[in-house]
Amino acid sequence: MKDEISLQAREANILEREPESLQPHMHSNSTLVTQTLERTNNGVLARLFPGELERTVTTHELAQVQTGIEFRRRALQMAVETKLQSIEEMCNHTLVTGKSEIRRKRHEFFAEQTLKLQATMDACADQFSEEVERRFERLESLHNERLRGLEQARLERAVDGFYGMLDQLGEEFLGIIRENGANPRS
Repeated sequence: MKDEISLQAREANILEREPESLQPHMHSNSTLVTQTLERTNNGVLARLFPGELERTVTTHELAQVQTGIEFRRRALQMAVETKLQSIEEMCNHTLVTGKSEIRRKRHEFFAEQTLKLQATMDACADQFSEEVERRFERLESLHNERLRGLEQARLERAVDGFYGMLDQLGEEFLGIIRENGANPRS
């Protein structure tokens, strides 16, 4: 009963949307369809051996059902594509936000490590300088010129090597930072 009322309400809405000049035609068409369907449903023989009219009605009903299915498929496809695009945009936003946070933390980490490295290198340099200074002072106490010259050359090589090593370590550390910062995937 409810189905008949909702069907009649839908048919009424369809009829109301048509221009007035087409309303008599639409009404007679609805009547013909209803009569044809009633005639088809009445007899077993009509179902088993449909006439031309029944086949035409069935063909049109099938076409109408296929049109409805195609419309629903397209509507569902559009809804799914819209939802997927929304999810993709949300993921991109999350990715961009996350990358920014990772970059910020990476910069903070490298800045902190640079300060630690510099402090460690300064402490090592101070300790090395004190030790070398004592050795240079002790060098004055050597009376043998040859021995003094060899020891002085060795100390100077040690000083050059130590400070060269500190410079190289600093450059290598900066190279690591630059290499990591230049990597687009990080």
